Amino acid sequence: MTKKPTMSDIATACGVSQATVSLVLNNSPGTRVSDATRAAVLQKAEEIGYKTGHRRFEQRRLIAMIINEVSSSPHVAGLIEGVSEAANDLGFLTTIIPTAGDDDAEHSALEHLAGLPVAGVIYTRLITQQIEPPPQLAHWPTVLLNCHATGDPFPSVVPGDLAGGMAATLRLIAAGHRRIAYIGGEDTIEASRERIKGYRRALTTNDIPVDTSLIIKGGWTIKGGYNAFKKLQKLQTPPTAICCYCDRTAMGVYAAAAEAGLSIPDDISIIGFDNESFTADMLPALTTLELPHYDMARCAVEQLAEMIATPKRRHGHHKLKVECELIERSSVRPLDRTEPEPA
Repeated sequence: MTKKPTMSDIATACGVSQATVSLVLNNSPGTRVSDATRAAVLQKAEEIGYKTGHRRFEQRRLIAMIINEVSSSPHVAGLIEGVSEAANDLGFLTTIIPTAGDDDAEHSALEHLAGLPVAGVIYTRLITQQIEPPPQLAHWPTVLLNCHATGDPFPSVVPGDLAGGMAATLRLIAAGHRRIAYIGGEDTIEASRERIKGYRRALTTNDIPVDTSLIIKGGWTIKGGYNAFKKLQKLQTPPTAICCYCDRTAMGVYAAAAEAGLSIPDDISIIGFDNESFTADMLPALTTLELPHYDMARCAVEQLAEMIATPKRRHGHHKLKVECELIERSSVRPLDRTEPEPA
């Protein structure tokens, strides 16, 4: 009996991954496949008589996404949508298992999955953090999403928070600002620690001294940003620009600036972080950085698909950092006056 041609046969013949073949044959939108690769895959599929159609649906395998929290943040949508859409594009089914941060619930979920034909796991955290992976994950190909572990036992995908903090600060420096404040989050949050590192690095690489009086912890709330701005305005030489840990902090800064009779960006430039849905409607629209949860999720699924398709290959257990894109809007303008020297 002649063996039916498979995606693996096409992948081997074309020198690409099975995940790439699946993307081409399923005609998935928005995928990063070159025209030359697409043409080669389609030609080889025709040559060997590979058939799509109902057979494709019969062979769909299951990817499980385990996530600790789904209800308290708008960011969760990008993680879930990215995993679901990428899995569908690659010919997988997806099940989403929220555990509400309960270790017992997570243990039960993993025990349940052990009895199912699960092809792989996307182990996810809502807030970027270092974790201790549960030992059951060793049963499947696994990628850590928005989290990482000591020793890199599994590949992980996280946002480039340090580079994002640096990009925000460099944008203000490019606009001519040198007295740049930073309203940060809590030290217990990894993103907070990484973003302020980026702020400091951008200043020092441009020969701008780090003035600790310009660094204030405001948390991640509107009230925190409001109170932090009030403190900054009491300085003998207030800042002309502010990097905010997150967009909600920036909202508080807007309110406090308006109360002080200051105009954004005429009197002070502001940059946020996260690109929450309301930022485009702020007055003026907030320049911010995109927290790339959707792209991170897609990258995680693509990495997992490679691991599933080539189980005998040695896959590097690396940490992939996805760029936080700068979203230019109206809250930053070039400094058109000479800044007073700090006392």
